[in-house]
Amino acid sequence: MVHPPDQVIGEHRHEWPFLMLPMLGDYVERYDGSEARIVGPSAVLHPAGTCHANCIGDHGMETVSIEFDQDWVRSVHFDPALERSRSWIGGRIGASARALASTWGNTLLTETEVAEATAAFLQLALAHDGQAQPAWLSDVLKLIDGEKSPSTAEIAHRLGLHPAWLARSYRYATGEGLHETIRRNRVERAIVLLRSTETPTVEIALATGFCDQSHMNRVFKAVAGRTPREIRTEQTLLARFR
Repeated sequence: MVHPPDQVIGEHRHEWPFLMLPMLGDYVERYDGSEARIVGPSAVLHPAGTCHANCIGDHGMETVSIEFDQDWVRSVHFDPALERSRSWIGGRIGASARALASTWGNTLLTETEVAEATAAFLQLALAHDGQAQPAWLSDVLKLIDGEKSPSTAEIAHRLGLHPAWLARSYRYATGEGLHETIRRNRVERAIVLLRSTETPTVEIALATGFCDQSHMNRVFKAVAGRTPREIRTEQTLLARFR
């Protein structure tokens, strides 16, 4: 599912339990009288009939999701407690969510294998209420949120941390490596320009921190699963939802 920037999705509910895995962009998820900013490797689970609303961020949002019959979960020998909405951001659950998204997209796997992987993820996620974000993480995210992001060594030096420790701790906290976050940020900024302007792709590549258009194409295929040209063709479709 692809959402344009700043889209507001009012309160709605799903007839079956709903599991959503964000892939690109960010948004605010509102449920149970509270809200959570969902960004990076993460997952959101809503029981059947639970009201929730979404406010998409300025980079738009791309997700993969499923609705499932709770009887199916029991059929694979796991009966989770789906009594309330939950969200997990980063950490082990975030990393596992990205792995599950890859599993869902793997056409070589059988339906049984996909079902078992999904049930295993639910079992793992529902056993954890998430983890607190370390105090230094917001400083790191500010430093890498730009067209020319500093290296891990430069970030560690600025914050008085050891580079190897920072790299390990960042992955543990967010569910992805520093380089992966930087690539994702660049792709998200470029996607906004591809969908909202007629700026030539080569100019967008240079403006968003890619070495050249070829570099941009390779990173897009790895991160977004399609080329900049394919994403540009989505302009007209998404304009209807603005």
